[in-house]
Amino acid sequence: MDEYAEMVEAFEEEHPGVTIEVQHAANDSNTLLQSRVNSGDIPDVFDVESGTSAQRYYEYAYDWTDDTDVTSKFNEDALATGTTDDGRVMSLPWTYENMGLLYNKDCFEEAGITELPTNMDELEEACKKLEAAGITPIALPAKETWVLGQLATHFMMDKELDAEGTNEALMSGELQFADLPHWDNLFRFLDLAVEYGPDKPLEIDWETSENMLANGEADIIHMGDWCQSTLDSFNPDANLAFLPVPVGDTAEDATVLSSCNWTYIVNKDSENLELAKEYCEYILTSEMGQYWMCDGVGAVPGVKTDREVQGTLANDAKTYINEGKTNGWIHTIAPTSYTDTCGPYLQSYMLGDMSQDEVTQLFQEFYTAG
Repeated sequence: MDEYAEMVEAFEEEHPGVTIEVQHAANDSNTLLQSRVNSGDIPDVFDVESGTSAQRYYEYAYDWTDDTDVTSKFNEDALATGTTDDGRVMSLPWTYENMGLLYNKDCFEEAGITELPTNMDELEEACKKLEAAGITPIALPAKETWVLGQLATHFMMDKELDAEGTNEALMSGELQFADLPHWDNLFRFLDLAVEYGPDKPLEIDWETSENMLANGEADIIHMGDWCQSTLDSFNPDANLAFLPVPVGDTAEDATVLSSCNWTYIVNKDSENLELAKEYCEYILTSEMGQYWMCDGVGAVPGVKTDREVQGTLANDAKTYINEGKTNGWIHTIAPTSYTDTCGPYLQSYMLGDMSQDEVTQLFQEFYTAG
């Protein structure tokens, strides 16, 4: 947000008399946005998750299709996240984001772990070594339903179908949750998070887990490289990297998921439409915008750029991307309210209030209804 404020100030200086009012919500942005839409107070420019969430607002969105001078500045795969089936460009992508398990390399070294775990047996052995070294092995931010929902998608993924194909097969009923080859390991991972995590795992929020990871109090969390600046604020010297989620038996099964997750929409009925378009283009494509994304957030932008990315995690994720070892995101294209609905089921499992079979059935019913 500090770098974003610098960018806003620079835009205002270039546009005397213009004031940008920024409204930020860390955990309930969807609720805030929907409330404003319901009241007719639609922002001139707003940010929303790409996929299912963004499509809900396309009726209000400016159509960029003919603005090729703008759209040509973006990578094609990034731009596709805001493009409709008939090729209309309804939103502009922000940054590539990668998610999986994050781990503290210094903690692994302290515990004598020399190889990344590639299956649940190896992960459990790593947890035992970390615990023996006095380190909390896993600090899953289980208070956050969105984290648990995102975590589950790793164990849903069929790599041959990728994210879109897997999601479509689940929605059509071609794939059943009970038959997913790696689904059982989701519950084994949650069991490990309870056994080798803090005493009250459902009280751990995203900020607490990131603080514990950065300062070596815990070694493994589930999150993405979008939290680089937060991690740096806790400990700029933290030695962190991705640990592909060991969903199956081998390293080839493990997943790091990658997508341009957030996208910007311009309100087509804005009283300041041309200025809103200019502002959206500015924050995503200008030198100041690229500074914000590459230096401030530490992420790879969706716009074409030669600028070096400062984020350690984003650069680590590049190795998996370049080797073709990443898959897309399911939760953004899943039926509406996926994480809000399914995340609590996993919380109930961790509390012992639901069995694996009960949770699996609820996931199935949610997808069937969707």
